[in-house]
Amino acid sequence: MTTANASSTPVGLFANRYRVQGHLGSGGAAEVVRAVDERLERPVALKVFRAGAGAEAAERFALEGRTLARLRHPGLVQVYDYGHWDERPFLVLELIEGPTLRDVLRREPLSPSAAARLGTRLANTLSFVHGHGIVHRDVKPANILIGAGGAPRLADFGVARLTGDAAVTRTGFVVGTPAYLAPEQIRGRQAQPAADVYALGLVLLECLTGRREYGGAPLEAAAARLHRAPAVPGGLPALLRQVLRRMTLTDPRQRPSAIECAEVLGEVMSAAGAVRTQALHLPAPLVRPEPPHPTSAPAAPPTPARRRRGVSLAAATVLGLAALAGGSTLGAAPPAVTPAPAAPAGGPDPAGSTSTPRADVPAAGVPAAAPSAGTAPATDTSGSALPSAPTAGSGPATHAPSKNNANGNGNGNQTTPVKAKRKH
Repeated sequence: MTTANASSTPVGLFANRYRVQGHLGSGGAAEVVRAVDERLERPVALKVFRAGAGAEAAERFALEGRTLARLRHPGLVQVYDYGHWDERPFLVLELIEGPTLRDVLRREPLSPSAAARLGTRLANTLSFVHGHGIVHRDVKPANILIGAGGAPRLADFGVARLTGDAAVTRTGFVVGTPAYLAPEQIRGRQAQPAADVYALGLVLLECLTGRREYGGAPLEAAAARLHRAPAVPGGLPALLRQVLRRMTLTDPRQRPSAIECAEVLGEVMSAAGAVRTQALHLPAPLVRPEPPHPTSAPAAPPTPARRRRGVSLAAATVLGLAALAGGSTLGAAPPAVTPAPAAPAGGPDPAGSTSTPRADVPAAGVPAAAPSAGTAPATDTSGSALPSAPTAGSGPATHAPSKNNANGNGNGNQTTPVKAKRKH
């Protein structure tokens, strides 16, 4: 073994097996380093007990090893081994390549959909832990590791306890991080699974706002929640606001279970995903036929038979249009087209709208061009897709008056009476 002294961070070869490569983090009772198991040739995380931390801390350290060793879940860090070296207990843990949630939130908050996805996975993990009779008691961003693909892994069971077992905790002794303690923990009561649900609610609020709900000194942070409930920000999906308020209720009996939280947060995540999926179903771009290639052979002149078929087709088209117009008579001269008066640049037109051309209002008789392929819908900061501009047939919309309509009524019909030709 090669270390500077018994209380420093391990270096070199630890326990004649683990080659230390670097420092990962430290807590009140232990140091965590990255190492390679030279026997199995795999990377691991070594959590080594700090000498002089006290007998109670050593007991908690051993409890963490026993607790994690009996649990196998994708949302937990796996324990490979537990032992002693140079009078220092140590744990060999699965190495999670990624930052903690605290590191992520230092850069920027999460969108509601991302927070709901994170909360769904963590709530499922807590439900598994609670099902084995274990309360974590220290759910916080620093104890949540973000692994491959953004999957959260709940770590640090050093202060966990079995339900109904208070052997490690002294009477009246509060265990956990003050900023995330449930009100009943502050009052000195034993933590039940509802305390983990409360802490997860505070973690999700911090994910959305980027700040701790109860900051300040430890005593101030602990006492603040006895005087006010957490503030759930507005502008969130209604279902997300509702579940966050329920998770952080003062009375632990009124809070939902971890599995109930996972179900509701899963609905929030699914709803956000449905909105994004719906926004991606855009109409296909309008494809216009290409003009004939200049080198192509000229079309053959129409034969008399072709001319007769063309006249018949034109007559059928006129009959169809006359039936749709309703009120037009055969033999009537086509209505004269009077152009709309041009409005001055930047000023209002006769209908009261500005003369600035709008890309979403097509000219009369020309279908609106659809968004180009690959164009993604605009999104807001919450990650929800913003509604796109209305397209033809999607519902009522306000358009500029048709240029083929002199009086601006937008129906495309000429209102000036037209006299039918007199037969001579």
